[in-house]
Amino acid sequence: MTEKVFACVDGSRSSESVCDHAAWACQRLGAPLTLLHVIRNPHGEREPDYSGNLSLGNREELLQELVELEEKRGKLARKQGKAVLADAISRVEAAGVEDPGRLLRNGDITEALADLEEDMRLLVLGKQGKDGDVVTRHIGSHLESVIRTLHRPMLVVPLQFRVPERFLIAYDGSATADKVVERLARSSLLDGAEAHLLMVGAETDANRAKLGGPRGRLEKQGFKVTTAVKSGEVNEVVCDYREAHDIHLLAMGAYGHSRLRQFFVGSTTTHMIMRSPIPLLILR
Repeated sequence: MTEKVFACVDGSRSSESVCDHAAWACQRLGAPLTLLHVIRNPHGEREPDYSGNLSLGNREELLQELVELEEKRGKLARKQGKAVLADAISRVEAAGVEDPGRLLRNGDITEALADLEEDMRLLVLGKQGKDGDVVTRHIGSHLESVIRTLHRPMLVVPLQFRVPERFLIAYDGSATADKVVERLARSSLLDGAEAHLLMVGAETDANRAKLGGPRGRLEKQGFKVTTAVKSGEVNEVVCDYREAHDIHLLAMGAYGHSRLRQFFVGSTTTHMIMRSPIPLLILR
């Protein structure tokens, strides 16, 4: 079965950017695109149980009204979900995507994505969803759970889209970081973009030498590569480098054991990461 690019849309202000990034990615990868909307209804399609919750008044009549109200809410949520998908389909088709697919699911988004993982080549999702203005809450309840659960590449995108012309690999010399370099070297996703390799650590010849292997791997595939070793706090160094070199996309491995791991997924820096103006490509 052909692996697909999946994109999560929820009708929030990030959905247009998700569509734009997904359309770009699926065309670069030559992969079909499927748009997914998950209805976060705590009851889903199950019949709610209100027995025992009412003790006064006309119990049976109130219970029936509550059941009918829940059914109306469910129908409205599905109608809204279909409208969200229809808008997303129109946007990606306008961007040149042919025959995009659509899926409407009930329940938990992490579980829904886990069910689709076998057919997934890349997952595109927004940094901010319907509750995305409360950034820490959003990543804590959804994004980090998805990152921990899935083992497929993920592109976590900001509110604006631009074609990446320069990308940065946060490199720490680990096996995970080497896999990131290898996968990007073999992928067509960032063909033609300028590659930057940044190691955060002591500015020694030994650390500079560690960048020789990954640099050569990328150059062999035709990438123009810039390397740098910078000392300091990871968050400050990465952000300063991103701004100084106008980096358009940041790539890293998920859940390593270095300070980079703590920077990207640690609770103390969640807010800053979600405010980053560039996409984050997470590879396992």
